[in-house]
Amino acid sequence: MKSDDQHINDTLLTKFLLGETNKKEQKLIIDWLDEKEENHKHLDQLETVWLESGKLKPRPIPVNTKLAWSILSKRMDVHDAGLSLSIQKHSRFKIIIYTSIAASILALIGIFNWYTNESVQNEKFLLANKTSETLQELLPDGSKLYLNRSSKITYETTIDNQRIVNLEGEAFFKVKRDTLRPFIVNAGIGGVKVLGTSFQVKRKNNGDIAVDVNSGKVELFRPNNAKTDTLHLILVKDEGGLISNEKDTIISVSSNSSAFFWVDKRLSFRNKPLKEVFKVLEDCYDIEIISDIPEINKMYYTSSFIDNDAEEVIKVISDTYNLSYTKEDSVFTIFSQQTNE
Repeated sequence: MKSDDQHINDTLLTKFLLGETNKKEQKLIIDWLDEKEENHKHLDQLETVWLESGKLKPRPIPVNTKLAWSILSKRMDVHDAGLSLSIQKHSRFKIIIYTSIAASILALIGIFNWYTNESVQNEKFLLANKTSETLQELLPDGSKLYLNRSSKITYETTIDNQRIVNLEGEAFFKVKRDTLRPFIVNAGIGGVKVLGTSFQVKRKNNGDIAVDVNSGKVELFRPNNAKTDTLHLILVKDEGGLISNEKDTIISVSSNSSAFFWVDKRLSFRNKPLKEVFKVLEDCYDIEIISDIPEINKMYYTSSFIDNDAEEVIKVISDTYNLSYTKEDSVFTIFSQQTNE
């Protein structure tokens, strides 16, 4: 059965090259390609023109670069599975189909090149958080990003297949593992290199870079100004590191139990002096806690909280130690109940 040529036009063939045709349209094009060699040549010519059209303005077809590879993958799956019966009937056509797939890969690469100023490595993802909330976003490689307030990142893939993030402020990353494409976070005087893990990077106002590892392994690095080599430090889960601006070195530090609070709203204290607990609460909730009772600073506290607000946490602590508190705006004053009487 021959296809109806009037239904085959360049618009439909372009959809086919992008993998956007439905099953009925795919079969129509497959039958059309199988009718005569001239149809194959026409599709090949269209792919060539499509590649070269990246040099023309305006661009003929908008392309979603984030979805392109998944589209291509789905298209190849269709050829491997859904169209297998047709391909089995025509062994010569099987070779042509896979040749067409390969050509389409080149076509897609060509489109990416024009869509990103004719260079894949120049494609950039920019996100700035000007809100008071944590922003969540997927990076182009599928990695998950949590961006803290007043923070900004740019993401790009370089010509040598490195995933590069430039960070200002604080961010938490759940990196999609890719052994062929290292994930590197630059944050001023140094940075972090990983393959697949979750970790936090904070670029402080004084130039220091604080890193806390939630899972996997990361490598901290910074150029040594006094020497020609680069300093390195490996960190694993529950370890922390500091790239020091003042000391021009990298220091291993105790992991901050509340480091990821702004991401997951979790707090965990294990036999921690109450004075330090209050300091953590001040940092996490942006509040002030006042207490001039010496005994409080000698108390040690152990507990965990998930998604509680500041007053809820302070009330639990106060009940535990038979204390009282008052609140005025964002200022909490802690005192013993005897003093309040």
